[in-house]
Amino acid sequence: MKFDQAFMIGTCEVIPIEYAIKFDGHAKQSIQPKFIEVLCYLAKHFPRVIPREELIENVWAGNNYVGEKALTNAIWHLRQSLKGINDEDETIETIRKVGYRLLVEPQYITDSRDETVAVSAQQVPHSKINRQKIAVYALIAALTVGLIFSFINTSQNFDQAVITQITKSPGSELFPAPSPDGRQVVFKWLNDKHSSNLYIKDRNNPQLLPKQLTFGSAYVGHSVWSNDGQYLYFSRKDKSNDVCQVIQLKVLTQQEKPIVDCPTNGGYYYLDISPDDKTLAFHGYSEPADDSGIYFIDLTNSTSQPVRFSCRNHCDYRERDFAFSPDGKSIAVTRRVNRFNENIYLVNLTTKKAEQLTKGEEDIVGLTWHPDGDKLVYGAQRADIRRGYILDVHSKAITNFQFEGFSYPAFAKKSKELFYQQRYEKYYLASLSLDNNVASSPFPIIESEFSHLDPHYSSNRDRIAYASNESGFYELWISDTQGLNRQQLTFLKQTIRYPRWSHSGDKIAFLGPVESDKADKIYIYDLTSNKLSIVPSSHQIHNRPTWSWNDKAIISAVYEKEYVDLHYINIETGESTRISNDGSRFGIMTSPTTVLYTGERKGLWQLELTFDNQQLLNTHENNQPLNKVSGKVFKTTYTWDHTEQGVYFHQKYDKHHQISFYNYAEQQSTPILRLPRSTLRTSTTLSKITTSNELLFSRAYSPQADIKSLSHPLL
Repeated sequence: MKFDQAFMIGTCEVIPIEYAIKFDGHAKQSIQPKFIEVLCYLAKHFPRVIPREELIENVWAGNNYVGEKALTNAIWHLRQSLKGINDEDETIETIRKVGYRLLVEPQYITDSRDETVAVSAQQVPHSKINRQKIAVYALIAALTVGLIFSFINTSQNFDQAVITQITKSPGSELFPAPSPDGRQVVFKWLNDKHSSNLYIKDRNNPQLLPKQLTFGSAYVGHSVWSNDGQYLYFSRKDKSNDVCQVIQLKVLTQQEKPIVDCPTNGGYYYLDISPDDKTLAFHGYSEPADDSGIYFIDLTNSTSQPVRFSCRNHCDYRERDFAFSPDGKSIAVTRRVNRFNENIYLVNLTTKKAEQLTKGEEDIVGLTWHPDGDKLVYGAQRADIRRGYILDVHSKAITNFQFEGFSYPAFAKKSKELFYQQRYEKYYLASLSLDNNVASSPFPIIESEFSHLDPHYSSNRDRIAYASNESGFYELWISDTQGLNRQQLTFLKQTIRYPRWSHSGDKIAFLGPVESDKADKIYIYDLTSNKLSIVPSSHQIHNRPTWSWNDKAIISAVYEKEYVDLHYINIETGESTRISNDGSRFGIMTSPTTVLYTGERKGLWQLELTFDNQQLLNTHENNQPLNKVSGKVFKTTYTWDHTEQGVYFHQKYDKHHQISFYNYAEQQSTPILRLPRSTLRTSTTLSKITTSNELLFSRAYSPQADIKSLSHPLL
């Protein structure tokens, strides 16, 4: 039976495709997707007792960390929703220490000659299960599970996955780079003082603290060893002096030698070296390329110039991470199409012919070749949850490591040991009272084992819209201002971003991917009709959507090959008008004709639009922006919120983050809150709750990242 086929359980109709159930004479009731999947699985395998492990494997893809609690929660909610079906008895029975079974036989609904026909799961006409049979099935299931676990424990005594702690310092140890023999591991240490330098750990002397390799306040990126174990290569960016260089460090003497310049803007500083130690791949930029990309430099010739490997102009993607194959004939690269789509490609170094290896990934967080050259190990992040995978480059088969936090793997090429960075990221919604006369700390509004992002408050609804990964994907949710009465509005099973209330409070716009994988679109959820629609924009890539003053259009930056700027997009027709001409990224309408915006230029800027019968007349060519707040004070792009009196905004300092208020009349900025850098999500929205005079934003738990090694049967 298919999981999208409707079926009856007694008087209750289960409609999987709509994630809903319906009792006779009652309206449909929405059920969370995972709850429906559990119910469908129990129904499909009726009358068998289903072990917990089997449900977790099939519904939560074997993710025990999430699945254990989630399954218990799902069973409880299903029992509440299905009350009354099976007289006074429960519809779902717990078989202690084994699993669960459905007690009422499902009748699947099929259409035959326009008549609805119910077909039983077993084609046997009985509607209730004999209790003695249940006991027999339970005993059989228990014995079967016991035998299975006995076999697993026996067969894996000598080849179980083993995780070994390499570093455990306070702060975050990032981007492991093992020496070829695996005896030393270099990593970037981001400590509680936010100093960022490279350190080396001697595994032969575990009692010794890691030794510092680089010094100073410049930004240090990823590092890679030469295959002979003599040199270490890394990027160093000194923004204060507008300098970025790829450095060769002789490990034994710690002598440094600049190799080539790298771009001071952008955040990609991946490196790799060819198996013969002759070619270094790095992120660079030179005109007339549209953007930074992968460049090759010949290490055997001191006068050689970088050669661009990536697409140069009019590209549909950006290449980020990369790794040379052990035979030196190809390179694995990650190509990012947009914020929802990044996948791995295998590119022949001679022909540049590319073959796609993965599909449906959102964010690749590191990749490395197995020294044997037959498989890749990579980390992927979806909805801020990181997992590790083994990819067979020939069969394209992918195996999940089955634990969270895995990212930026690296093999020691001679010892074949795998090292990786284990890092968890979790965010919650917090509010800061603006009425207190004494110093105040932000209070959690929504805090759980899941992450919650991008809050926005509607004064008309007195509700908060936000994105939560509670279902395994970032979906659209709303709640009251206390974080209670929560409701999930979308069930797209894909990540959405940046929800924004309309001025009326009737609709919520947000950004989400589309099936083509090459674009993102602006979605609108209508709370009056509970319907979801897509703005028919012709643009492929958009930025954070906000609403026009009359709620009939969306203000969004769009990304074209020639420019990035704000557009005014009609939500019904998709008609789009460019309204800025200076690289703007995010704008808010603060009156029927006024747009405040931020972008490439620092500062807060103001545009005045002209309308005739609600028809926009002027375009970017005749708009002259006004600098509302100086770029010396105002440097954030997205973390700000406007009020009539002034603007709340984020300020970034070397040792901390700060939220301040700029008063328009006084033209003066006042600090409101100071936080450690690691505890504020720097891309968060700020949103003022007018009813309680609070400021709403996303906070992060202080991240902890450690370097570990993994021994796995499949490696």
